[in-house]
Amino acid sequence: MSATVSPTLVGQVVSELTRLPEEDLSLVVEFVEFLKQRRAVPTPQLSPAEMRAEAQRRATLLRDVPREEIVARVRELTEEIRQEAIAKGTAIEGDWRGD
Repeated sequence: MSATVSPTLVGQVVSELTRLPEEDLSLVVEFVEFLKQRRAVPTPQLSPAEMRAEAQRRATLLRDVPREEIVARVRELTEEIRQEAIAKGTAIEGDWRGD
């Protein structure tokens, strides 16, 4: 996360995440992992068809993962993000309920 990210933007993201059903959170985790990997190793631009195929491949990988494991992964990732926000001074105190 960039040092210039607005705390308001971070709060909006957290607020939106709390509104998602648990089964959709696994997609968020996979997307975050994809973004982290993309930053680590430059990859060529994918066509829309390639993106769709990659999304389907990743969805297939999660198909057999127990829901409890996905929820645990989301909670771990959320805590990591929270700790990073605290370290960078961008954390929002208390529960974010929206505007």
